[in-house]
Amino acid sequence: MKGAIRQYGDQLTRYALPLALTRTAQDARLAVQRALPQTFDRPTPYTINSTFVRPAGKADPVAWVGFKDDAGKGTPAARYLLPNVEGGPRRDKRMERQLRAAGLLPAGMFAVPGEEAQLDAYGNMRRSEVVRILSQTRAFGEQGYSANRTGSARSMRKRRRSGHFAALPGNAGGLPPGIYRRDGADARPVVIFVRAPSYRPRFRFHDIVERAVRANVGRRIEEAVRTVNARFAARR
Repeated sequence: MKGAIRQYGDQLTRYALPLALTRTAQDARLAVQRALPQTFDRPTPYTINSTFVRPAGKADPVAWVGFKDDAGKGTPAARYLLPNVEGGPRRDKRMERQLRAAGLLPAGMFAVPGEEAQLDAYGNMRRSEVVRILSQTRAFGEQGYSANRTGSARSMRKRRRSGHFAALPGNAGGLPPGIYRRDGADARPVVIFVRAPSYRPRFRFHDIVERAVRANVGRRIEEAVRTVNARFAARR
């Protein structure tokens, strides 16, 4: 009998516990996904799917729920979500890094959509407009800038009447710092440069995860024990 109990304890630790913890972490991830639209206005599908689960294993029976910190060419979710979890200054977005590298976005300032910005269904600037802004303000670098514009006389005249330009602090026109679109003699604000925003913690990520763990871990352990018992019974 003691031997059977000892064997069962080993099976529970090696197989059932990692399975239960992984499934509990998946429950917590789902709870976070459901809570995001309750805190943020129209979060994109990318933001909703910005969390990940690191499964528990036999050698390391610990499961993790976290924000993805890689995004290929985009902005990692951890970069813009963590300040809402922990508080503190917002980090640069990809467009801001490019504008800053081109010398168009002053240190300590960030870019927000202006009145004339074209927004998508989620309230973010359309990627096509961002590309156009970066191209016309030379924020892609000289090679990308040259590839997207022609040097014809007609093109030069058109650019004097339209297109985007950057207004830096202290500019002669007295415009608030930002990116503007020419419309004849008018300058329409597309992006406005503002002082660095600082966030207070408002997305209770840790509380959401803790509540989900407490609500689900018991049944997940029971399920895992039944699963492990069934697996070993099938091998006999």
